Amino acid sequence: MVLSERGKDHWDKVREVLQEAMDEAGVGDVEVQESIIRDDEQAIDAKCIGSPTIRVNGLDVEYMEREPDERSAGLRYFNTVAGWKPVPEKGMIVRSLQKAKEMEAGT
Repeated sequence: MVLSERGKDHWDKVREVLQEAMDEAGVGDVEVQESIIRDDEQAIDAKCIGSPTIRVNGLDVEYMEREPDERSAGLRYFNTVAGWKPVPEKGMIVRSLQKAKEMEAGT
């Protein structure tokens, strides 16, 4: 997970939603690697679409294989059923984790 200082107000909620999603997907004990970036140059190096960027096996939880080329240390908004939000919905993360598990299992 990549976080930027510009999105610091949302860090706790993002961590909470991520842990809930991991628990629901049955991978609650997996270690999460967290990086904090401070500028757009670091965002480019970290492949950060905006804060937060959450990746499962290298793929962004929102875009998967369709990831845009843009990189930013700015605050990110996710397209949710409730509108644009600075924290991803739990279901988005759960689906990404389940897809990764299926791919690893070869199904």
